[in-house]
Amino acid sequence: MSHATGPTAAPSVPGSDDPRAAYTPAGLGRGVVPLRPLQAGEILDGAVTAMRTHPGVMLGLSALVVTVGQAIAIPLDYLYLRFLATLVDQNTTRNGGAGINDLAALRPGVLVNALIVSLLVGLLTTAVSRAALGRPVTLAEVWKQTRPRLLRLFGLSLLIFITLFGALVVGILPGLALAAAGSPVAALVLLLGLGGAAAFALNRYVAWSLAGAALVLEDQPVRRALKRSSTLVKGGWWRVLGVSLLALLVSEMVAVVLSVVQQVVIGSNLSPVSDNGDGTYSGHHVAVLYVFLGALFSAAIQSVVSPFAASVMALQYVDRRMRREGLDIQLAMNARARHDGPVPGTAVAAAAGGGGPAPSPGFGPAA
Repeated sequence: MSHATGPTAAPSVPGSDDPRAAYTPAGLGRGVVPLRPLQAGEILDGAVTAMRTHPGVMLGLSALVVTVGQAIAIPLDYLYLRFLATLVDQNTTRNGGAGINDLAALRPGVLVNALIVSLLVGLLTTAVSRAALGRPVTLAEVWKQTRPRLLRLFGLSLLIFITLFGALVVGILPGLALAAAGSPVAALVLLLGLGGAAAFALNRYVAWSLAGAALVLEDQPVRRALKRSSTLVKGGWWRVLGVSLLALLVSEMVAVVLSVVQQVVIGSNLSPVSDNGDGTYSGHHVAVLYVFLGALFSAAIQSVVSPFAASVMALQYVDRRMRREGLDIQLAMNARARHDGPVPGTAVAAAAGGGGPAPSPGFGPAA
């Protein structure tokens, strides 16, 4: 049922002339967002409110998951950086040294962090969805709902990452092959390939951005979660992209502050290349202490940024369902039925009349 064209108007505050005013029906607690289609600012504000209202779950769970991820990343990063240091010799040029430093920026911890963020989005979706309905949010409830779905959630995160990264690799391979062969059109082919691959990756990233929420809240398998996300985003692709970019901007503002502190403390000590000052370069064997400090700063950044990103994605899922399927109306009717009894002529009334229990408010798949 479309929110814009459905037969029932969106619920409004009794006594208010504004149909978009915040409304909380009897039977539902006051949530972090109003029960109606949301504006971009309300999504961002609701994400901050969810973190501020439930810091133990939102920040605590993020810190726990990020810490586990960094424990895996530290030895991988250490071995990777020491390997890169062995590639530097007396014949290494300035461009060669810069290239090795670029490879150092793509250390395994970056991949681990990307997977951690995707996992946290799914894990914290449960907490945010309960906060949106004004329900109690506890670590036990979050774990109970997400534990059976963890393997699928990890598979979904890995599949999306491989697909998007693979698209970029496929896009640049023809240009790189032509460049290696000395073709004069290599630069043009590389530019076109990279542009096309980037456009495809961005399109799929936005279309699949709600897949984690669909998998967790609707208990969907991986393929259906991807399809479900594409369906919800359809007709609102630009809106989802815009809100995601706003959330990224806010996140980067926080991350930049911590990154400046990281640069002051660590400096170039994570670089596997040392400039000898006479035009030659030598390998720099990175100390495990600096790898640990780098992981510590990364964990601090992700522990703050990831809950915000997860909250925004979860609230975008709720918003898209309210806009496309009238979820706010369904929740209001279900909550009112539980509080005052079923409304005649509704599906809730039919369920009650048949002796079955009225459905509880939630985020299951639309009929």
